[in-house]
Amino acid sequence: MGERSYFFYDEIDSTMAEYKRLQEFTEGLLCVCADTQKDGIGRIGKKWLSPKGGLWFTFDLIHHDVIPSFALFVGYCIHKELTNLFAPLEDKLEIKWTNDIMFDGNKLGGILCKHYPGRYIIGIGINTNNDIDSEVGKFGSICLKNILETNISNQHLCRNLIAAIESRQKQLLHSISYITYCNEHLFGRNQLATIDVGTEPFKAEILGIDLQGALIIRKPMGEIINIHSGSVIDVKPLK
Repeated sequence: MGERSYFFYDEIDSTMAEYKRLQEFTEGLLCVCADTQKDGIGRIGKKWLSPKGGLWFTFDLIHHDVIPSFALFVGYCIHKELTNLFAPLEDKLEIKWTNDIMFDGNKLGGILCKHYPGRYIIGIGINTNNDIDSEVGKFGSICLKNILETNISNQHLCRNLIAAIESRQKQLLHSISYITYCNEHLFGRNQLATIDVGTEPFKAEILGIDLQGALIIRKPMGEIINIHSGSVIDVKPLK
């Protein structure tokens, strides 16, 4: 993979924006990490809330092919590394399709992946040491500090997560390995959820994920379909 240059900031507008600025004059792989972002960008251009104390970083991974299930691969790597590092997470940590890490039903982290010629640019945000204020808390968030009752070294965790993703990159050639794992730890599986695919949201049962990373759902009249993009919201047990 070659050497990676790390840039750590107390505060920045966006780690993704800074990555793009640095890429213009820095050779090799990069990682930009910040204690807080003023203008973090999430999926579909939405604001990525990044309160002080959390782990917010962007890095690149050399990979020439576009992989539809890439965000799930990253989620698998993060889930596996977090449960390896912190045993108390193991029983309640889950992967939410397509790009969130959940603990006991609450959002712990999120993932944003974009493919450019020859590489993926990956943004990861994890609630580590930040407080869950009213703005963040309304999304049902939780932080590692409160779960583990201790502070986390963001720099060490950042490096560990990148190493975990790099070390498993060959699994992208065989999606069954990480998709099987995602299905075993899938948030909302066999539960009723509201599905938003950009039109009118609808209710459906979550059945699993296929090998291309699509979500398999069962609609109220029994029709089983696969959806390739969208969001899962308001998950509840089946009656």
